[in-house]
Amino acid sequence: MILEAILLGILLGKLRGGGFNRLGQSIFKLSWVIFFAFSLTLLTSILISLGNPIAIKYRMLYYIISYGLLIISLFFNIKYKSMWFIMLGCISNFIAILINGGSMPIDMSILKKMGFENLFTSIESGALVQYIPLDKVNNFTVYLGKIFSTPKGYPLKQIFSIGDLLIVIGIFFLIQGMMLSNTYGRRSKVIRFDHKGKLIK
Repeated sequence: MILEAILLGILLGKLRGGGFNRLGQSIFKLSWVIFFAFSLTLLTSILISLGNPIAIKYRMLYYIISYGLLIISLFFNIKYKSMWFIMLGCISNFIAILINGGSMPIDMSILKKMGFENLFTSIESGALVQYIPLDKVNNFTVYLGKIFSTPKGYPLKQIFSIGDLLIVIGIFFLIQGMMLSNTYGRRSKVIRFDHKGKLIK
């Protein structure tokens, strides 16, 4: 979903008169922290999927560090309205993972319905500890888990949480904002004077 948000954001940003060159500009505070936090989260998930014992054992610590750094760095960039969506999405996912001991609640019936048999079997057997079946969750995080799916006929089958959706919406608007807004590519104003030497406003 993130890839679709990026591509669609770029497409609409260009159609609305935005420039590609602004996407390459570093305009965020603590941008390297954001990159590091995202990378750590992704790496942790990949290592867990590969059965790495260290990643599995210390996944809570890794998630706390990565999500903590991510939420803090996003907060420092909260002046960009789209960051609210991304930050709230991260907080939502983090709460679900934290309360369930390092595992994200997931609706197993949707997995089966969408044909993710291998993923279904791996989660059910306990091989993928980053997920926990929804029927084993006895708290409000059932509403924060991966309980939504892409509509029938959509080329890329995906299951996602409300947090994932908020992040995608934030990225979609963020990219357009970077391509369009003067906030992301501010031009200096030219000071002009009339023939009497008075400032022209």
